[in-house]
Amino acid sequence: MKRILAMIFGACLTASPSVAQELIAEYYTSLGVEDMRNSQGQRLGDFCAVVQQDRANFHRFGIRHDGDQSDPVFASREMRARIAGRCRIMPGSEYLPEWVLTGRSRYIWVRVYGIGGQPTELLISEGAG
Repeated sequence: MKRILAMIFGACLTASPSVAQELIAEYYTSLGVEDMRNSQGQRLGDFCAVVQQDRANFHRFGIRHDGDQSDPVFASREMRARIAGRCRIMPGSEYLPEWVLTGRSRYIWVRVYGIGGQPTELLISEGAG
């Protein structure tokens, strides 16, 4: 009887639907000195906040650097707010946060993954290469 219950329980676990993340956008952008300060002029101390400010500058304030590309996700304030805490630095680009947070510009490649069009993770790597 225990064996039958274990088989049923195991089948229930494997039959439950799982939702996979999908690539919903990707873009290249230059993180410049304008992106390193928030809209009130305060210096940002978090790399993901710099990425978020870059998108605010691009979409809301029209501040664009050479090589900045648009994205179909972060035009609204609500969607940009989803950037916070979702940045993942890809292997080989581990230096990026420190580089940018010390005030140096960098060109990056951002891949946005999500579920149902809602971003859940941003994979970030060096954009040049």
